[in-house]
Amino acid sequence: MSTRQLRLNTLEQIQNRLKDFPGRKINIVLNDRTVLFGEFISMDVTRLKFKNMRLQSVTLLLHEISEVYLDFKE
Repeated sequence: MSTRQLRLNTLEQIQNRLKDFPGRKINIVLNDRTVLFGEFISMDVTRLKFKNMRLQSVTLLLHEISEVYLDFKE
């Protein structure tokens, strides 16, 4: 079984594509290169909401995010 990765590395890509993946596990790279991992919940024009591995809801401003990537099993 192979794995494919979808990388969203512009604000426009994140806003247009990520909303199609609720409930998926995502990796979020912040502008300071910190990486966060969790389950995508929702997104609006300025914020992204996800649940971290401690099941806590986390909200980030989109301008703090450098990149989002998801893995797909094929």
